[in-house]
Amino acid sequence: MNKSSDQPKVSKLELENFKSPQQPVTPLDLKRLNDVTIELRAELGRCTVSLREILAWKKDTILTLDKLAGENVDIYVRDTRFASGEVLVVEDNFAVRLTELLTYLERVKLGLGRVSD
Repeated sequence: MNKSSDQPKVSKLELENFKSPQQPVTPLDLKRLNDVTIELRAELGRCTVSLREILAWKKDTILTLDKLAGENVDIYVRDTRFASGEVLVVEDNFAVRLTELLTYLERVKLGLGRVSD
């Protein structure tokens, strides 16, 4: 055997060039979401009471909440605090003027704002 036959034959591997198909770039059409409804909740405050206390409630029972009079109410989207605001009366109805919104990054972390503002 000669020395050249003792060595394996090595050649460069050539692979076929595959080009990935171009994905069509379509702008996000937010108009399709215009009719989606989401339930919002405005929370005035909270308190913890025992079942015994609840069973003793009568008309005109007063519940003491964990917020002071005049403090902002919290606005929840899907059980996640999203904003806060002040309570108003508009034509005999209660309303809330938003005074604080979560930042875009805070909303993204909570899964509430993955699209641009």
